[in-house]
Amino acid sequence: MRQLLVLCLITAAWFLRAAAIGIVHPVRSVPEGEQRYAKSLAEHVRRWYGDLGIETDLIPDTAIADGTPRSLLILVDCYSPPTDILAAVRKRLAGGTRFVVCYSGSDALAQLFGLRAGSYKKSPTAWAAMKFLDGRPAGSPLLVSQRSTNLFSVRAAEGKGAARPVALWADTAGKTSEVAWWRTPRGSYWMTHILTGDGDAEAKQRLLLAIAAESQPGIWQTAARHLFGRVTVPLNDGSLAERIRLLPKNSPRRQQLDALYAALLRNRDATLERIRRGDVGAFDAVCDLRDITERVCGMTYWPKAGEICGVWDHSGQGLWPGDWDRTARTLAAYGITDLYVNVAGAAFARYPSKILPPAANITRDCLREAVAAGHRYGLRVHAWVLTFSCELASKATLNAFRSRGWMLQDLSGKDTNWLDATHPDVRDYMLRAIEEMARHADIDGLHLDFIRYPGLPQTLGPRVRARFEKDHGRASGWPACVTDANGPARRAFLDWRAARIEDTVAAARLRLKRINPDIEFSVAVYGKYPSCVDSVGQDWLAWLRMGLVDYALPMNYTEDENRLRDWLGTQTADPRLAARVISGVGVTAAESRLGPIETLSQIDAARRAKCAGFALFDLDEFLLRRVLPVLHEGITKR
Repeated sequence: MRQLLVLCLITAAWFLRAAAIGIVHPVRSVPEGEQRYAKSLAEHVRRWYGDLGIETDLIPDTAIADGTPRSLLILVDCYSPPTDILAAVRKRLAGGTRFVVCYSGSDALAQLFGLRAGSYKKSPTAWAAMKFLDGRPAGSPLLVSQRSTNLFSVRAAEGKGAARPVALWADTAGKTSEVAWWRTPRGSYWMTHILTGDGDAEAKQRLLLAIAAESQPGIWQTAARHLFGRVTVPLNDGSLAERIRLLPKNSPRRQQLDALYAALLRNRDATLERIRRGDVGAFDAVCDLRDITERVCGMTYWPKAGEICGVWDHSGQGLWPGDWDRTARTLAAYGITDLYVNVAGAAFARYPSKILPPAANITRDCLREAVAAGHRYGLRVHAWVLTFSCELASKATLNAFRSRGWMLQDLSGKDTNWLDATHPDVRDYMLRAIEEMARHADIDGLHLDFIRYPGLPQTLGPRVRARFEKDHGRASGWPACVTDANGPARRAFLDWRAARIEDTVAAARLRLKRINPDIEFSVAVYGKYPSCVDSVGQDWLAWLRMGLVDYALPMNYTEDENRLRDWLGTQTADPRLAARVISGVGVTAAESRLGPIETLSQIDAARRAKCAGFALFDLDEFLLRRVLPVLHEGITKR
């Protein structure tokens, strides 16, 4: 009897484990060159579930048929599945597994879900959001923001009218057009594009939670309990109460916070009781408790006179593409002082450049529009440039760079996706572009990013070696002579390559100051110093010391506050330089994901280190909806 009980428990435990959601990344359903990106999309989905305590498995598409029981499989990118993958999906459907299929042009796959594949479509300006309709998953958001430039349309198959649209794509004006999501006859979902990891992560997380809850209703309670444990940390550990106690007893702010804190404790206890009862609205109650707790935490901080409160905008188009006025007005209302707008890189320009190739799908002059709107609302606008990276390069642009011998090479002589910073023509090309930007618009600052190498291995190619040997003589035993810790040419090579980056920085400053001495010159740099000097050739504290740059923005992207304090300690060890360091806070960076309370704490750490201010990465829906309102309760309140 005991053995039977143990067997039953093991079987039950396996079934519960096996019923976990499977997040499928393509191995055979997309071209080889797209597999890495597709897997990163799957990782985003896994993190969104994991942040709410929901267990998932990350599996390749080749494992769909592995026999493991699944209630839900999410195909994050399924462009063109082969016949065996199609057969596995068909078998899963017959067994009751539900699916979320994203971005497929396969008519054979579409037919399994009561749909027919349509055509590939591009938007000249990009769709801005998905508006959900009646029939959407219960508890899902009405709107999910996401910029998508293309999709694969599908239509309901004839005679199978149960497939119906549940969301439409909308532009920045809210006008709807193409179908974004379909609900299929068997309770699965089909998305005409992909769920990207950029922006509105919270709404996407809730959407995925609602979809999973259709086959696992208890997921809402699991998520509520998990989120409650995180939300109540500053209430349970006394840290919020301690911050309130530090305020003068008789001050209006202290009295207001005492009352709010008492109400928070009552709210916490009431929310916990709803979770214990299994209340269907418990998850929403926890979200409300979180929002109020964050706002109260924000109120325990104070604005600091003269502090730089910056935001990076990687899209280069603001929160609402085509409407820079609205973005600038919103940021100014939240107390932001400086905006770093990604308007150009080595391989693209988001303004009419005579030097850089135009960015795809953008015909507007984003640089002038951003500057004009920013100045209307008192923002300082910095032209942010991806200096040596070939990000967003078209094939034609890459071929042009290759034909000129401008690409950085690895040891085997293979071209990387970076321009060679040691090539004098590359440096001149970027300097002319920098000068053009300074003359093109009334910018307040010029901000260089990727002002470095990608790493040591990528700088060992024959062209770099030839230039090094021209300056220092033959380096025998290459590459060991520079890669080994005690290599005879190592120090000379590392110093030489770092000096080439420094030459570009110095030349850029000289050209800028000749055009307009009031243009602020800044650089985005690695936070881990001095290791970045040898790893990527970026001796940025020396640049500050020599006056080559006005400000350095170390990308202190980490969730570990001890690590952050160590980095800041090194970065600000010289008090004269600390006032020219703006700490980069990775709110939604690849290396870190910070909530409002963690963001407050990291800004406070930068203040304690006597930094000139902070810059938030990156301007997106999460920053707009969750972080900026909390900062404006105290830190950015003017």
